[in-house]
Amino acid sequence: MREDREARLRERVSALLQQSDLELVDIELGGSPRGLVVRLLVDKPGGVSVEDCARVSRAVGDDLEAADVIPGRYILEVSSPGLDRPLKRREDYERFTGEDADVITVEKIGEQHDHRGKLAGFDTATDSVLLALESGNTVVIPLGAIRRATLRRDPWGKVGGKGRADNSRNAGQSRRVKKKR
Repeated sequence: MREDREARLRERVSALLQQSDLELVDIELGGSPRGLVVRLLVDKPGGVSVEDCARVSRAVGDDLEAADVIPGRYILEVSSPGLDRPLKRREDYERFTGEDADVITVEKIGEQHDHRGKLAGFDTATDSVLLALESGNTVVIPLGAIRRATLRRDPWGKVGGKGRADNSRNAGQSRRVKKKR
């Protein structure tokens, strides 16, 4: 049920964002004492502003309410993915090749779950992420074996990746609460 709702939301929000320069990075559904919390992480080249988040919040909120996609009360939060941007899709790994990342696997690969290194590409033949470890070795991690993967960036641009400090966690954030009818 939850996966179906999340898939429907992802499809709907992605379709709305195709009309802009923004991309949907992730959707998180959670609960709070005040109802369902829908968190959208959006990004664009150069980072996301507060105005971008407010624009997405208005457009998505209006669409969800008009279509009554989420019955009852909910809180819609829109923010940037931040410095520790999650990596979810094949395109993410290809786009951020050369940047530092942390990858946690479901099962041990090479005697460990936690892998830290530089993204070295994506092997489409095996559907695997290539990660150049700090030790100098390269580990091949099947996409389906990844529990969680994030970019590892220094907010001051000193270590790892491109160091984009302008895309810090929640630099752009907007929140909307659907009123009870």
